[in-house]
Amino acid sequence: MENFAKLFIELILRNSNKVLVFLVILSIFLGLYAAFGLKINADITGLAPKDNPMFQDMVKYTSEKVTSNTLVVAILGVKKHNPDLIAQELKSLFEQSEYINQAEPFDNPETLVKYGMLSISEGSIADSVKYYQSLVNVEPRALVDFRFWRNLGSSLYDLNSYLEDLLKKSGIKKYYLISPDNDLIVMNFSITKPMSDVNFVTKAVEHLKEISRKFEKTYNVEVKFTGGVMSTYEANMQASKDFTITSVISLIGIVVILIFGFGSWIELILLFVGLLMSMAISLGLIAILLKELNIVTTFVNAMLLGLGIDYAMYIVTRIQERFNIEGVSRESIIDAFIENFRPSFISMVTTALAFATMLLSPSNAIKQMGISVSIGIFIYFTIFNIFVPIAHDKLLQKFKTRQRETYVRFVDIVRRTRALYILTIFMTIIMAVFGVYSIMHFSYTTSSLISNDAESTIASNLISQKFGAVGTSDVIIAETDIHKLEKTLSALKDNGLITSDFSILSFIQNPEKIAEEKSNIYVQVLQLTHVPILEILFKKYGLYESFVSTVDVIKNISTTQDLFKLMEKDIPSLFYKDIYGKTYLLAYVTPSMDVWIDNNLKKFFESLQGYKVYGYTALFYNIIEELISSTIWVFALVFIVEFLVLFVDFRSFKKAWNILLLTSLNTLAAFGISYLVGIKTTFITFIVLPIFLGIGVDSLVELDHSVKFGRESIIKTEKAVIMSILTTVTSFASFLIARGKLLREFGFVTSSGLLGTLFISLFWYLNIIDKYPRRSKKGDNQ
Repeated sequence: MENFAKLFIELILRNSNKVLVFLVILSIFLGLYAAFGLKINADITGLAPKDNPMFQDMVKYTSEKVTSNTLVVAILGVKKHNPDLIAQELKSLFEQSEYINQAEPFDNPETLVKYGMLSISEGSIADSVKYYQSLVNVEPRALVDFRFWRNLGSSLYDLNSYLEDLLKKSGIKKYYLISPDNDLIVMNFSITKPMSDVNFVTKAVEHLKEISRKFEKTYNVEVKFTGGVMSTYEANMQASKDFTITSVISLIGIVVILIFGFGSWIELILLFVGLLMSMAISLGLIAILLKELNIVTTFVNAMLLGLGIDYAMYIVTRIQERFNIEGVSRESIIDAFIENFRPSFISMVTTALAFATMLLSPSNAIKQMGISVSIGIFIYFTIFNIFVPIAHDKLLQKFKTRQRETYVRFVDIVRRTRALYILTIFMTIIMAVFGVYSIMHFSYTTSSLISNDAESTIASNLISQKFGAVGTSDVIIAETDIHKLEKTLSALKDNGLITSDFSILSFIQNPEKIAEEKSNIYVQVLQLTHVPILEILFKKYGLYESFVSTVDVIKNISTTQDLFKLMEKDIPSLFYKDIYGKTYLLAYVTPSMDVWIDNNLKKFFESLQGYKVYGYTALFYNIIEELISSTIWVFALVFIVEFLVLFVDFRSFKKAWNILLLTSLNTLAAFGISYLVGIKTTFITFIVLPIFLGIGVDSLVELDHSVKFGRESIIKTEKAVIMSILTTVTSFASFLIARGKLLREFGFVTSSGLLGTLFISLFWYLNIIDKYPRRSKKGDNQ
């Protein structure tokens, strides 16, 4: 490998001008492509495995059904206004927009009347008909029977009250709810495209916000958005902002560390230029291959900045050391490159292979992570190992020999202290135990990607304060026939899993009976249409057309399926056709527990095993389950691949095993530290397992290779390791300032793990392999 390294660096230096021009042009082209072509998609459906039929079906459901594509609008300050006028005006403005399908009624009285009539033989309306018909045939003496009149009056009063209640939900009133204090209106709007189309959602929300601002000024009210559409918009915008912020902060932090670490503005500028070129090329390639990043890969750029700068640290440190020992010359650059190439190459290969192994995962999120980081790591390694030697060669006269910094020798003395050696071992093992406990108690209840002061959160809290609870259930049970649906709902209620449901059973209890006895029902309903009292009542409340349309329904049904086909046109949300064309009857159920606290998500869906469940909540749960199994599988695969690479490099089973064992212990310790500060293991932090196995071996490999070059090599590698880990920590620590708590938690876990890597590398592993003895408490034995 040394011969290849020598030939390669000599070739690069001979053709340095051409190489530099090529790198600059490539960086500009791919950087511009990334700036305009790379999108952020925070939609959870983007994490679902593309080739899995179960997920294809669930994503199809969330794309089609309006309950997952709802924009909830809260209008505050309507107490001094006519609520009908406010609701009608906003409804008209929104429905004129190309982004809104329609305002969604909370209850549809026309449909309730139309299909409610089919249960006529079981209700009080049928009794009203009987009383009225008996009046026609009544004997004269019965007219003085006050019980008859009391019963007839009571029955008609019940019907009148029923229709009055329906009236309250008809017209514009059915499109809004008003709070008990009459100050808050809530409306639902469905958008014209699926919520998974994040670009469309972004345009829709921004356009509707513009309409709302004008509306607020006109009526002196306050309009806020919440619901699935707004949450998707805010998560996407927050992810995009966090992507930019973490990238900028990472870059600034790395520059500051480089200033303190090298104290040379020339080297600082060279490394900064190298970072920009590496970032531009890597993001450009990622944009070409992936087009967009999901919520798991939004932090990939900050991660690459932290990981990629390591290769700059190693090559710059070795060049600087060669300058100090051999003098400032091209030969020193060549010797430094040859010394650095093998350990850096092995480090890059182990990291890139670890992430490339993720491509075998069925999880789309982990696949994207694998593609992004493996490509990025290779690019950063290549750019720095080409650009840094060329730049030093071009500016050779600007460099001079320097004395080794005092702090480097101080670190070398301190790291051999026995007390630190024992303390590092003890604390790593203790924290790893807590880490195992945290992973064993995996939390399905994740933190939000958006901040607590986001508009959707504020609006949701406001609605909860005013109403107690408002919203449509996002847990949907599906069955192929009415009997199975009825049996399932009954079982779930008996087991205390749900408190209420809305399905076809809410309209019709016995559809088979309707199909079988349609002639009898037809006669009864036809009779109703000719009963003057009832006709007057229904016309009074504007529901007569829906009342009469029941006759048309009965005319066109011969079987239960005929009835369902007719109902599907009026109430499509109660029916769903899966990816195989099979039709299901749907029931929207309300869980008896809050699924978003105390890990109830897992408890609830484990209780629903064996049932077909749809909805965003069910999709989220299944994605987490998939991520868990995929991460464990990938971790095992990465472990095997890395072990083979390390074994080939060191020709030692023991060294390969020790490096991976210490890296795994450190990863577990990071989870332990996070658990002690209140950060639970969630799907986003769990991904750290294979990630750390990929990035945690770098410093151990570098230090191990430095030992064979002697004490001076060890000392300069210690500096490179410290600098590289600190820059990587800076990159991941930038997530701590992200607005979304989810990214902040990820940043803490990774930062604590990287700091653990620093301690384990210097105070544990190096003291095992270094031929120089550790310092005891009594003195220096070096």
